[in-house]
Amino acid sequence: MKRAAAGLVIGLAVASGCGTAGGASVAPTACVPGDRQIGGVRLHLPPQARAGSRLPLVIGLHGAGGTGEEFEQRTGLSDVGDEEGFATVYPNAASSRRFWSLNESAHPDDVPRIEAMLDAIEALGCTDPDRVYATGVSNGGGFAARLGCELSGRIAAVAPVAGGYRALDRCPANRRASLLEIHGLADHVVPYRGIPPDYKGHVPRFVARWARRDGCSARPVRTHPERGVLRLRYRGCQDGTAVEHLAIAGLDHGWVFRGSPADVEANEEIWRFFRGRRRAA
Repeated sequence: MKRAAAGLVIGLAVASGCGTAGGASVAPTACVPGDRQIGGVRLHLPPQARAGSRLPLVIGLHGAGGTGEEFEQRTGLSDVGDEEGFATVYPNAASSRRFWSLNESAHPDDVPRIEAMLDAIEALGCTDPDRVYATGVSNGGGFAARLGCELSGRIAAVAPVAGGYRALDRCPANRRASLLEIHGLADHVVPYRGIPPDYKGHVPRFVARWARRDGCSARPVRTHPERGVLRLRYRGCQDGTAVEHLAIAGLDHGWVFRGSPADVEANEEIWRFFRGRRRAA
């Protein structure tokens, strides 16, 4: 799967003839299946796209030093979108190191760029603003978590994989979005229980804090869907949110593919979790 590389600059400009913000009519060519550049970012629309369609949108966030194109090719997320009927978009981090900004003190800050990107995509009239999701790996996973906090009014759910949460600012109590966190117990880059001496980035604590913010019950239901896989599912979450966590024994750092080491596929788990979820009231 080879597609044109995505640019680094995200803006509000929409490709000529693709429609305008503010409820203006949408050109017939705006929702043609395939790839298009939106303000320098590649958007992929599935075969189900058509004028006036309202497709779910998944934002895919690369790891540190990577690119959106690499993330798309590595994960195969666009192929899943083609099968399941959701759009995908692959921005690049703005910093020269291609490292996503994990807190407000980081510069350049990628959050306003993501907001501008969403404005441009929504102006096409092809996607559903109530069903916008974000996933990412490593640094991109940490940034997906940041988006789930700071853009909770626009993003319904996030699913970080092997995310780094150590540098995140504390999220205010009134920010609610659904969370699926996937992590390997053998992760040597972002250790599952954080880094001494303060153990910031401790994954179970991060998930538990998110569950409290979503108003979920304190004790999750524990199941083992596959050998070496622990699933935590929190109950009673408010405003239609949900919180889940998958801990995978023997898994090191990176995206999760079936058989390495468990019978778990990140794309399947993520879309199962995202499907049908809408942004919190």
